Amino acid sequence: MKNIAFLIGGIFLFFSCVNEESKKNNEENSENKGIEQSSTDSLPETEWNGEYLKIKDGDEPKIKRKSQGSDFYSMGRVEIKIEKDSVDFKLFERKKNVLTFTNESITAFVRSAFEEDVKVVFRKKDIVVNHKGKYKVDASGKANNSVLMTIKAGEKSQQKEFTMESGIIEIIHFSPKLGLLELKIDGTFKDSKGASKKGGGMIKMNFEEAVMTAV
Repeated sequence: MKNIAFLIGGIFLFFSCVNEESKKNNEENSENKGIEQSSTDSLPETEWNGEYLKIKDGDEPKIKRKSQGSDFYSMGRVEIKIEKDSVDFKLFERKKNVLTFTNESITAFVRSAFEEDVKVVFRKKDIVVNHKGKYKVDASGKANNSVLMTIKAGEKSQQKEFTMESGIIEIIHFSPKLGLLELKIDGTFKDSKGASKKGGGMIKMNFEEAVMTAV
């Protein structure tokens, strides 16, 4: 009788240990699955580039640096529409955007991160003090109270050139201390093939510095 009781007790103890171990394994598997699921969900989306998994970033501008010393900044906006062509600069190359002035002129040279250029030259006596107002386009770039604008825009292999041949550019704001120049543009542009196109838009730039020159 004692042997039977001992045997039944041993069997009961064995199954208790087995159940406990099974329960423990199930809990660990459930916990590991949860950790794995959480880790997978929190990972950023990646793509294989032939060598390694690269994190996708759709908002990152596709920019190739030309040299280690060439940096790009958001310094303002150039937004001009010339019929079907759009001139839209959002990123600019450091140390390539220049604002200079004299007592009789203001010159702004703007370069985008993609080697696109806009050059605007205003002429007027005492322009630093009396800069606000509308300037009429003059192809010679020499008349008083006049402006001249040239544009190179688009991809390098298919870059288009425009020269403003008539119309008005208004200086909304100019601040040598802040390096700020804001313009409103409305007129007609001539492309490199000689075709005239209506266009207009705006420029609002914060240059790194504004420099007064002798000429």
